[in-house]
Amino acid sequence: MRKFAGVALWGLMVVGLGAQTHARPDLNGVWRLNATESDFGQVPPPTQQSEEITQAGEEVAIAISIVRPETKQSYTMRFQVGGEATLMGGLFAENAPFRIVSVKGEWKDSVLLVTEKVQFQGADGRLEARYQLAAGGKKLKKTTHVEMPGGALDTTTVYDRE
Repeated sequence: MRKFAGVALWGLMVVGLGAQTHARPDLNGVWRLNATESDFGQVPPPTQQSEEITQAGEEVAIAISIVRPETKQSYTMRFQVGGEATLMGGLFAENAPFRIVSVKGEWKDSVLLVTEKVQFQGADGRLEARYQLAAGGKKLKKTTHVEMPGGALDTTTVYDRE
């Protein structure tokens, strides 16, 4: 009986170890666009782009700055990972051609998945961005899938840690 109990306990420990969650990566920092390693598909790349990520437990803030020849855009999305979608009212002007309506974050193993409901020129869409550390934490790879009524597109943005 003791032998059976020992084997059963060992089996439960093995199962418990397999069920552990993956370590959450430290995404904190300022990340600058590495345009040569990025793939914007049919979208022209920005002149400059950075994302500053601040993690405090499950609270996340992502400050995004994008410079294009025709425009400059800066905004900060704040949300709780694993929580309900956070409304982004007031983040963009009501008449802005692009607006983020809500944002939701969740961990998928060691990847932060950020789902945004967006509007572009009045049409509703969805954006999914996957944030994953690479190169020993010195690079951040962001793969983005955008779905709009006119079609879908995928981009891969690579950032270097500042």
